[in-house]
Amino acid sequence: MAGQGFRCYTEPSPNGRYYAICLDLNLIDERDTLDEAIAALDENILGYLESVRVHKDETALIPRRARRSEWLHFYWLSLLNAVLTLVGRRVEGFLAYTKKESPAPVPVMRLAYA
Repeated sequence: MAGQGFRCYTEPSPNGRYYAICLDLNLIDERDTLDEAIAALDENILGYLESVRVHKDETALIPRRARRSEWLHFYWLSLLNAVLTLVGRRVEGFLAYTKKESPAPVPVMRLAYA
């Protein structure tokens, strides 16, 4: 599982908070700020991976992909963001990134448009 990357994204919720979603592990967190949502999802991912390691069930539980509708929503937001970027705008609160486990103590986060 070393070097495994997980596709994640953020978006604002209707109540003014932020969702952070990991599509490859089907995890979601909602917090007041974008940074809090990303940090909560990071913690959620690490907790999930630790649980999988303890139970030695990596092949059955990774990946644990989100529903097709979640993926379609992500791709819709990505496409909309790409089109809006052409006219100098962005989808407010949308950020797509890959959460990558690394041998270093601090996981690496890279922007990714899947």
